[in-house]
Amino acid sequence: MKALLFDLDGTLVNSLEDIRRALNHVLKMCYASEIDSSQCMSVVGHGLRKALRDALWFSRAAYPEDEFEILYRELMDYYSAHACDYSRPYDGVTAFLERAKGRGCFLGVLSNKSDELVKKITGQLFPASIFDFVRGLREGEKPKPDNNGVLDYAKLCNVSLDDVTMIGDSDVDYLTARNAGVKSIIVSYGFRSEAELRAAGISPVVPDLEEVEKLLWN
Repeated sequence: MKALLFDLDGTLVNSLEDIRRALNHVLKMCYASEIDSSQCMSVVGHGLRKALRDALWFSRAAYPEDEFEILYRELMDYYSAHACDYSRPYDGVTAFLERAKGRGCFLGVLSNKSDELVKKITGQLFPASIFDFVRGLREGEKPKPDNNGVLDYAKLCNVSLDDVTMIGDSDVDYLTARNAGVKSIIVSYGFRSEAELRAAGISPVVPDLEEVEKLLWN
């Protein structure tokens, strides 16, 4: 039985505008210039803490280092209240998940966002009980590309690693799969372009979910 493990942002959900607005909320507090969508795409993937640091760097924001945690808490408070204002599943994602579920697949989500946020977003944007596993970054755990989340998913589903495929949109997801010894499929419709992904030596890279289905079942 196949077990599919998805990244969240840029793979299942287009969350860019909500993330951008949350980051810009903090940048305004620092009297710094806002980041645009392209800059926002470049800072996501490693969790919101790093995204904030990178956004502050982009904007040349001046802030005392000992106040970074205050800024981060402000980011999380704002984003938690506005996580699904603009975020929506990419076209075809929900139907794809339902077809995979109909084939008897296990479905999971593994993200570098906080565990609470990941559960909140998936709960609001997707049908109840469609996922067998939903996990974000938990206190004391290492973020992707650490492989612990993948290994826990395989154990929960009682499947071998040979039956797990990681589906994501970035080098982080590719490296996560490689570190866990599972297959990966990386999509180029999310936050990283096909050229950027291929330049990183990633394969296979596919443009849409139709191609993902072909790789999985043809």
